[in-house]
Amino acid sequence: MLTLRKQLSRHFYRIMLFSILATLLTWILGFLLFTIINQNKTLNPANYYESQIPEMVDKVNAQDDILNPDNQAMLDKIIPLEGLDYQIVNAEGQIQYGSMSERYLTSREDVFTQLNKNIYDNNRIVVYYPIFDSGQNFLGAAGFRYQLSVISANTESRMLLFSLFIFAIITPFVYIFLCTFIIGRRWAKRMKEPFNEIIAGAGKIEKQDLNFTMHNQSNIKELHQLVAAFDKMKTALKEALEKQWGMEEERREMVAAVAHDLKTPLTIIQGHAEGILESNHELPKRITQYLQTILLNCQRSIRLIQELNDVSSYENTEFYLETEPVNPEVLIQNKMNEFRQLCHAQNIELRASIHNPEGNQDLFYLDPFRINQMLDNILINSLRYTKEWGTITWETYISEKELKFIIADSGPGFSKENQVKLFKKFFREDKARNSADGHSGLGLFIAKAIAEQHHGKISANNHPEGGAVFTVTICNMKYK
Repeated sequence: MLTLRKQLSRHFYRIMLFSILATLLTWILGFLLFTIINQNKTLNPANYYESQIPEMVDKVNAQDDILNPDNQAMLDKIIPLEGLDYQIVNAEGQIQYGSMSERYLTSREDVFTQLNKNIYDNNRIVVYYPIFDSGQNFLGAAGFRYQLSVISANTESRMLLFSLFIFAIITPFVYIFLCTFIIGRRWAKRMKEPFNEIIAGAGKIEKQDLNFTMHNQSNIKELHQLVAAFDKMKTALKEALEKQWGMEEERREMVAAVAHDLKTPLTIIQGHAEGILESNHELPKRITQYLQTILLNCQRSIRLIQELNDVSSYENTEFYLETEPVNPEVLIQNKMNEFRQLCHAQNIELRASIHNPEGNQDLFYLDPFRINQMLDNILINSLRYTKEWGTITWETYISEKELKFIIADSGPGFSKENQVKLFKKFFREDKARNSADGHSGLGLFIAKAIAEQHHGKISANNHPEGGAVFTVTICNMKYK
């Protein structure tokens, strides 16, 4: 098992070795191909045109009145212009005619000093030879320009030779790219496997599935250590969660047991207190007051126990809804009538309305018991904090796939620092919406759980004009 650094070094050396070997093999094959081409068709050497210059000089000197531009047509036929450029200059270095227009000799002195010498123009060579008349009088010079290369010496095969030359240059880079791509892809695939297993394991952990084992055995030391560390983390997390789940289950059982044990004696006390109050209307005023206090607190305790039972039920992973088709308008109207009476008893106005813009008359699939419980908790919360002669507004919007409730009150609203905590268990504001009747702080938590079980959501904000606003969305379980 090698480290990542050694693995990278090894792959780099492999890429370079394979590229060099492949390049050498290709060059050998290219040389053999070049040899075959040369055998079938003779190629000129690089100095082919340079070797023809002495013959061209003799032909120029053989012409009469060579400085006359009328001789250009004749020289163009004699001199192989595909590989040679020429220029005829007089004794002063002035160009008379020719196939090259560049002036390399600018004076009589240049003419004499540059004769039979190589003048370099980039990758081209320029040579001037003296011209004499029949009486051996110096007339000027004939200049020739050429290149010393196999490609320029073979104009007919120039494209083929140029292609072979370019191919020979780029061959190493092509093989380096191919080797890097092939070896890199194989190595990346081997590196990808442990990462994919870690990603898959993280997805299982997110779904609380910890019953799996990491099997990847990477030959890269760092990746092997990473997979092993992830597996150890998963094992430790599983042990911690199993312990936590066990403690949570014990807590639920304890809450349920305590609630069950408390409910029975409180119910008995409540029954006796109600019986005494109903059977004897002539009890002393103080005893009546005590019994009423006992009855009120028994009712509060029983309500708290019921809410604890509800919380235990909603926290159970096996909790499910008992959905059934319901006429939403009938369900909401009944609840509105119920709370109109409660609001009337406390001199609070309930402004309730139902909106069905699409005129939908289809039955809505939901759990009516849970929806009633959710609305009770929200409306009781608004009723609790709305002062006498206040107002509660309840707007209901019905569509095919969801119900939307907007419930607002004219109470003090929520403090900003506690607004995000409203739906947590046992949370009660201690300022603007302080409890005055010993409620448990579980009502909104239960409402949120019911909304989410219906694939909906609930939110709470402050109305710009004052008071709290609850917005609840319930989805039609028919489409879930």
